Amino acid sequence: MAMAVAQQQRDNSIERHIDSSGKYVRYTAEQIEALEKVYVECSKPSSLRRQQLIRECPVLGNIEPKQIKVWFQNRRCREKQRK
Repeated sequence: MAMAVAQQQRDNSIERHIDSSGKYVRYTAEQIEALEKVYVECSKPSSLRRQQLIRECPVLGNIEPKQIKVWFQNRRCREKQRK
């Protein structure tokens, strides 16, 4: 199931996360921009750094730390596939 969702995300180039009700929600352009800025600095942020991101960046405040972790994993995977 998770692999099918990940494949669908890659196919459609859609960035999504799961909200508190368990439904997929697309990341906003601002959220993607904030995450991409951090990715350029560090592609593997620590759990402390991810928590710090949530505190410091209001647009990321409604995303769970685990979802940010998964976003970075997926982003590294996309980077690897492009090479």
